[in-house]
Amino acid sequence: MGAGCKPEALYPGISIYKTRGNYYELVTIGMKGDKIFRGSYTSERYKFDYSNNDTVYKMRARLIDGYVLDRESSNEYDVFLGLTFKEYMRKETKYGYLPHDSIYKYIIDKDPYTEYYRENRSEGFSISDTAVINELIRKGELQKYFNREK
Repeated sequence: MGAGCKPEALYPGISIYKTRGNYYELVTIGMKGDKIFRGSYTSERYKFDYSNNDTVYKMRARLIDGYVLDRESSNEYDVFLGLTFKEYMRKETKYGYLPHDSIYKYIIDKDPYTEYYRENRSEGFSISDTAVINELIRKGELQKYFNREK
């Protein structure tokens, strides 16, 4: 690593956001420009619950007023696909992975966030803190504990 370069965080922290549409159950991938750098979920099956013939992504939680609490999102790189996690996992399982040229046709929003907040690193919120964070939203105090990025 060269001087002045800082390593990318392994854990990006908790974020809270609103999107242009109802994307809660849809897959995000990471893109830098037109290049996909994060797309596969098959090696990360621990992030999902499989029950009642459904696939639930455990790294997101619904909040009040249309907000979503997310443990892995990135305001900088997230792009939403028009595929639910269940649909995406079925395709990855069937084909082993989804080639990038196939993924491009499912992109529905390259700039999905209308509001985006990143946790102040010292706070230590978790994905299960929905009641506490909902209270912050009610009181209009998100920016006391989260940095607004958008």
